[in-house]
Amino acid sequence: MKLGLLTFNMAKDWDLDTIFEKMPALGFAGVELRTQREHAHRVEPEVPDDELAAIRERFAEAGVAIAGLSSSCSFDAPDPEVLRANIDATKRHLDMCALLGTGGVKVYGNVFHDDVPREQTIAQLTASLAECAAHGAQVGAQVRFEMHGQFNTPELCLQVISEADPAGIGLIFNCNPMDVVEGSVAPTWNAVRARVIHVHLHDLADPQFPYDELVRLLARDGFDGWATGELPESPDADRVLRYFVALWEAYVALADAPNSRR
Repeated sequence: MKLGLLTFNMAKDWDLDTIFEKMPALGFAGVELRTQREHAHRVEPEVPDDELAAIRERFAEAGVAIAGLSSSCSFDAPDPEVLRANIDATKRHLDMCALLGTGGVKVYGNVFHDDVPREQTIAQLTASLAECAAHGAQVGAQVRFEMHGQFNTPELCLQVISEADPAGIGLIFNCNPMDVVEGSVAPTWNAVRARVIHVHLHDLADPQFPYDELVRLLARDGFDGWATGELPESPDADRVLRYFVALWEAYVALADAPNSRR
């Protein structure tokens, strides 16, 4: 398992030099870059290809991995022009992944609309994901569908990604409170684990989410992808992030202990 930090929102004001300085110092192996939010890193779809190639070299020289791109792209919009813009933006992000040498881009389904039949939105989402996944296969980058908003249940997420692309689209497990069933995250994790490519972590000390159990499940299943912290802003970010890394490492150590992977 590799621990990274998502720039939304804790590190939204960090430029690339700051990212290169802080990631190793704080104990993170890489960073997931949130795009389309005017973050200080300025790695955005508008950046020319040659500049993206140069950015890739800068990350390599700094010894910091790009864990992925995290976009605002969703596919629930009833307006065809808005939907097309999101599909095209996803394709550009996939092109960026190929240029930056990172595996994939986060997208999501978002919401159902009161004036649109539920089945229509699901079909639209499936078709959009299929088009984007086909483009990703051409350029060597993966669509990563986040369990987010009203598209959060294992049943619905597995339905849309399996119909869109039976093998290629990965899930981002988002550690939502609704994933917890009678105090355990195991039922939800076990339902989706075969398709999970990435995990978004939040407050590791949150008593409403059993992160210690989740890490045991990740270890049990040999998960070797990225887990990235998605944390709110703090006036003392370095201190909060040091606690975050220490708690993650403690959970991993417990998961690796004999007889812990149940």
